[in-house]
Amino acid sequence: MDVFAALEERVEKLIVAHKELQARVADLEEENRRLREGGEASEELSGRIAELETERAEVRARLERLLKSVSEIEL
Repeated sequence: MDVFAALEERVEKLIVAHKELQARVADLEEENRRLREGGEASEELSGRIAELETERAEVRARLERLLKSVSEIEL
């Protein structure tokens, strides 16, 4: 009878472990879904950053031309 009790205990542990694993998989799938949704927002932000960097480069070029013009006037 001890063998059956030990076997039953092992089966119960396996069932509990399986349920915990299923819950963890569900949590990971949900986290993956949220990260993918965040990925789309991240792509939008990356595009906006690229636009701002281009604009910054244009402003920098304008300022450098203005500074050069001012320094030529002072001479």
